[in-house]
Amino acid sequence: MSAEKKAQNRAERAEKRRQEEQKDSRSVVIYSVIAVLVVVAAVVMMLFNSGILQRSLTALNVNGAKYTAADVQYYYTSLYNEQARQYLFNSAASVKKQVYDEATGQSWYDHLMELAVEQLTRNTALAQQAEATGHTLSAEAKASLDDTLAQLETAWIGYNQPSRDAFIRANFGSGMTYDRLVSLLNMEYLASDYAQTKLDAIDHSDADYDAYYKEHADEMDTVIYSLFTFRTQVPTTDDEGNTIEMTEAEQAAALEELKPAQKALADEVLSKLKGNADLEKLAEEYEDQLYDSSISSRTTGSTLSLYTSYADWLLDSSRKAGDVTVIENGGETYYYYYVVRYEGRELDQEETHTVRHLLVRAGDASTTDPTQEQFDAAETKAQELWDQWKAGEATEESFAALASTASNDDASSRSTGGLYANITSTSGYAEAFRDWALDSARKEGDVDLVKTEYGWHLMYYVSTNDPVWRQSTTAALQSQDYEQLAESATQGWNISQGMGMKLVKA
Repeated sequence: MSAEKKAQNRAERAEKRRQEEQKDSRSVVIYSVIAVLVVVAAVVMMLFNSGILQRSLTALNVNGAKYTAADVQYYYTSLYNEQARQYLFNSAASVKKQVYDEATGQSWYDHLMELAVEQLTRNTALAQQAEATGHTLSAEAKASLDDTLAQLETAWIGYNQPSRDAFIRANFGSGMTYDRLVSLLNMEYLASDYAQTKLDAIDHSDADYDAYYKEHADEMDTVIYSLFTFRTQVPTTDDEGNTIEMTEAEQAAALEELKPAQKALADEVLSKLKGNADLEKLAEEYEDQLYDSSISSRTTGSTLSLYTSYADWLLDSSRKAGDVTVIENGGETYYYYYVVRYEGRELDQEETHTVRHLLVRAGDASTTDPTQEQFDAAETKAQELWDQWKAGEATEESFAALASTASNDDASSRSTGGLYANITSTSGYAEAFRDWALDSARKEGDVDLVKTEYGWHLMYYVSTNDPVWRQSTTAALQSQDYEQLAESATQGWNISQGMGMKLVKA
């Protein structure tokens, strides 16, 4: 081989080594970059899970008051839970994918975030006004706050959490701490109590009440109606409890096959109602086929509109007593046939009643069927407490103080001195308890012992109050007043969002 050829081969081998070394060098750089990114991602995830980022990054600047992602998360989560309990959206699916406003396309997530920002802004403004004017928490508000904080100390036990702080993180976000939660709660209570004081000072005239009712009659009137509900549903499990796998098309087809049978039953009942069949006998006749039934239910128009698909029919101004119809409504795997009979409509003039009570349980909270011996022991203890109260000042205030320490009722009742307000004939209290409160002979200051399935109640009659409709109107007018108060308090305020807003989880 010539010297020239040998030199050429050496040059080619050198170039090949150079290219391989360059390739190896690039690989080292690439793998190093990937390794760094993995480490950075791990660190970011660790920081996120620890809550440090949520506690550190500003999410909202409310006219100079800075709030972190953890703060906004608390408000968002509280609103989410509140509206989920009302079934206003599907809590099993992402709220980012559920439309709140069809006209604008706004998602439920964006709506809840909007509400969270608004509420945090209002609480900030009202709390600042309260502090500026020297307002302090009322005794009732302080008792309620103290009760909330007391429950926070033990709630984690019932929810199988390892500690109080773990419970707080699980329920209010990984960035929330006990101290910060207490601070937010103090601001909330101060803002709310201050606002309520301002609202209570506003005296609306009878003309205001009448005008509001005329404008909102459909919402405020009580509608009386009877209802027979038939339901069909595509089975999701077989007779052995195994899950049945079906496509959406298969579910729809199965539902269509099941619907005619329930429709036929609904039409049968409709026909019999048109023939003036007895409602009670009809409910008994179809008991095995009915999903649900109710005779002469009483519901306000606002509640009907919120929860039912037959509200529009019932609230139609042309509706007459005895009118009947079938309303259909359903989803992907279920379908309802509502047979509805309109009975009437009225403005609820029933007076409401307020009492205080002290419960002495027969047995304990886990007792479901107390013995006579347990009832007797509870009666003896209740009588002793009555005698103790009579031996003292024997006032409503002293009764409330006794109930707050001696009652076996739940903590929320004890925190208000056993107060139960706005009791009516449709209130879901124990029958003997409700009947005592509604007795027409009842006078303010009456005290008595009342036996229910829970034990013995030492009762104190506080007052007879405005009728249901007027109380509803008072609440509505105060809601309008609150909007004006909050709007005035935040007038001209500058609200801006920061990077932390992206850390608020849906």
